Amino acid sequence: MNPLIKFGTIMIIALELTFIKSVTINLILVCISALLYLVLKINWRQWLWLVLLPILPGLGSWFSLMYFGTGDHVHMAWVMLTRVFAYLWLGGLFTLKLTDERTLFLETLAQRAHLSTTFVYALVGVLNFIPAVNQQIKTIRIAAQMRGNTLHIWHPQLYFKAILSAIRWSQNLAEGMVSHGFTEGARRTHLTVVHIKKHDWIIATIILVAFQILLLPHWY
Repeated sequence: MNPLIKFGTIMIIALELTFIKSVTINLILVCISALLYLVLKINWRQWLWLVLLPILPGLGSWFSLMYFGTGDHVHMAWVMLTRVFAYLWLGGLFTLKLTDERTLFLETLAQRAHLSTTFVYALVGVLNFIPAVNQQIKTIRIAAQMRGNTLHIWHPQLYFKAILSAIRWSQNLAEGMVSHGFTEGARRTHLTVVHIKKHDWIIATIILVAFQILLLPHWY
């Protein structure tokens, strides 16, 4: 499925889930997501992140509603706990494969969603800079150790130097884009034209219709 269609489908489901106070629906979405993760064959580290990331915000919502909520606070506590897991597991269906589909997603945003090419290229730059930033932080820490200083992750000096490097890289990137003929707001041609296939729309429609059927008892 085209990543933009996948993103839109997940966002619609997540938006509707906001208005549904059902533990059952949340658990069904988590189970379906888990089955899809098995099909995608994610590794054990990704499974671990999927389990650990929702625990803190989920338990925070559960305790706050369980002990300080009013009305039907017990039910709402479990709704919020399972909803956090449903949100994160749904989002993982998009983000865990985004590395493989990143270029296609950004190209679709520019060509089919008509997003500003300046914004799209800025996203490309940010995503491509992430490995360089990680490497630069390692370099800064090693350089500091050679001078007898140890910079831990909580030291602001470490991030200040990394920000200065990022500013220099962004300036170089802007100059490079201009030298290659990039003009903000100008109409652009594309080496690869993205076409959203008909079966992508069909799959997205089937998923959304099935979800509406699942929600029917909760809307009325």
